[in-house]
Amino acid sequence: MSGVYWLASYPKSGNTWLRLLLRSYVTGGAAIDINATAPDGWSINGRKEFDESIGLTASDLTDAEIQAWWPAVLQKWVQGRSDPGYLKTHNMRGAFDFTLGAVYLVRDPRDVALSLARQSDRSIDAAIAMMGTQDNLMDRSHNRLQPRLLQSWGSWSQNVESWLAPAPFPVHILPYEAMRADPAAALSGLLPVLGFPVDDAAVKAAVAATALETLRAQEAANGFIEAEGPHRFFGDGCVAGWRHLLTPAQSSRIEEEHGRVMARLGYLDADH
Repeated sequence: MSGVYWLASYPKSGNTWLRLLLRSYVTGGAAIDINATAPDGWSINGRKEFDESIGLTASDLTDAEIQAWWPAVLQKWVQGRSDPGYLKTHNMRGAFDFTLGAVYLVRDPRDVALSLARQSDRSIDAAIAMMGTQDNLMDRSHNRLQPRLLQSWGSWSQNVESWLAPAPFPVHILPYEAMRADPAAALSGLLPVLGFPVDDAAVKAAVAATALETLRAQEAANGFIEAEGPHRFFGDGCVAGWRHLLTPAQSSRIEEEHGRVMARLGYLDADH
């Protein structure tokens, strides 16, 4: 059966760690190379994939035209497969009738701001502003071609709510904090949504193979092809680090802009 299972999140919410966990799990919990090509070898925002699929050059199209073409590009990719594909996305949820299911990773936006600032080499205030930008489109450039085409992140709240909304396919909401607290339980809970059986031994082995300490050590030794900017990609995975690293004004701004969605997910203190 062909179709797409989405591994979705707003950036810096644990998506890469989840993909590596799954990659190890499907091989029985084997050690993984963080720089190995993904099994599907296909990017939802790849310029090369887009141009080859439709026979047009994305650089000749407007942002709106690129967005309008993406469903056809994905449909063609799905039709060329006999088995499901597993694709990462940071986009807001789209209406694709070939979707089989999704896992959506969500993380406290105050911690997201810290991680996003470090990874993008921006100030924390700039990261907070980015997260609050409605209908935000990323990876746009009119000065040079980039390997990735624009991505429809939206604001943090827009992104989350698009995936929380009722869908014609199963969506498993996975808090990053739950992954950090008990990665084995988190992995076991999402496998059925992605069409996998649960093998407890493989789950345990995959968790051990993708411990953050192991991933950081690999990146320190060999680099990481997905890293951008001067900083390491894999951080310390801290939960609630914002309590010590955000100023009161910064945390208040995030809570003011995203409080309704944060409360829905349990990220605001009971007395807020």
